[in-house]
Amino acid sequence: MDKPYTIVQRDTYQLTIFHGVAPLDPDNDNVDVHVNFPNGESFSAVFFTLENIETLMKDYKQTGECANGSYFWTSDMLIVQKLTEQTICEIVENLLAEGEFASVFSKNEESTIIPPKDRDSLFKDFNESL
Repeated sequence: MDKPYTIVQRDTYQLTIFHGVAPLDPDNDNVDVHVNFPNGESFSAVFFTLENIETLMKDYKQTGECANGSYFWTSDMLIVQKLTEQTICEIVENLLAEGEFASVFSKNEESTIIPPKDRDSLFKDFNESL
């Protein structure tokens, strides 16, 4: 996997999955997803598997976060059975078709679409800062 994101272009939107440098674990992972529309609007959500939420809560018991793992929350959360690119695309399509997209994804205040030639540099700088 060369890039820490995947772009899926559809007729009416562009979807970016920020999966990081490792491949997604379909059973135990989470991922940020951004959807950009031709009118400049941009929306975001975070996809989680149930197993990932359980793993995070166990980790929080060790770190003390979220009252020692007694709760978990995040805004714009979608819980999925399997976390794959195909699943993410199908869910976005379904939410749009059912008119539920704007209820699940949050609108980003200011949309900044980064040209593909600049994305690699941006992520390279980010990875080097870690």
